[in-house]
Amino acid sequence: VVDLDICNKVELSKFIKISKPDVVINLAAQAGVRLPLNQSYKYVDSNLVGFTNILTESVENKIRYFLYASSSSVYGDKAAIPYSETESNLHPTSFYGATKLANELLTPTLIKNSGTSARALRFFTVYGPWGRPDMAYFRMIANVISGSEFNFYGDGSIERDFTYIEDAVNSIIALMDELQTREPSYSDVVNLGGGRPLSMNYLLETVGEITNKKVLFNRFEANSSDAKKTMSNSNYIQSLIGTKPKIKLEDGIAETIKWAQRKDISEKLDKWVKSVK
Repeated sequence: VVDLDICNKVELSKFIKISKPDVVINLAAQAGVRLPLNQSYKYVDSNLVGFTNILTESVENKIRYFLYASSSSVYGDKAAIPYSETESNLHPTSFYGATKLANELLTPTLIKNSGTSARALRFFTVYGPWGRPDMAYFRMIANVISGSEFNFYGDGSIERDFTYIEDAVNSIIALMDELQTREPSYSDVVNLGGGRPLSMNYLLETVGEITNKKVLFNRFEANSSDAKKTMSNSNYIQSLIGTKPKIKLEDGIAETIKWAQRKDISEKLDKWVKSVK
């Protein structure tokens, strides 16, 4: 484990030259859609400058395979449901989603005529133990366990295609292996989701039922950057690796709650929640 800012091209270049990886999997990003306008530079730094640094260093150092995190946010609200990788009507509703779409547009141009093959992973709401404390499921669980403040945006009708972390990791590994059958300069995008959208209200009920406690929250107006519904068309990922994310939200949330109830974790939940907006 090396603590390294991907925006620092000099240090990143040194690291790649020393480590000489066979594969680069870039999951580094400024995630989320709620940063205020005056902090938009964080998306630019991590998702555009940092991303370009990692990709160009991979190409220049002849790294054969490059996989990177994209997002269901690239689809916006105008794409047909379920979201398919062949969809061309992509209009992200957030600056974050726009930077992820930019990654997908930049990559084929930068690996053209190189020895590097690339694959974008369009993640659909990944959750689970050690997840991001800015996400709703994390804050709901922290609320019932440690009394942390939870702000609920909108009426809870928006739907998300939730993907448990174990499914996400196993899919990344399998898609990495599959990419190694492709020729140099190959590039594609893959939806990484199970195709079972559920509402935020259902998520709220699920956390309450499993913990036998009511989630307390402050209600706010819906965020205009939030897509109304996400749903993955999983045909392509199944054709590549023979499976798709399958762990049900109810089971994944139960496992996440078990993790959050550990003494070494529960005593940190409030601090983690307060560390991000």
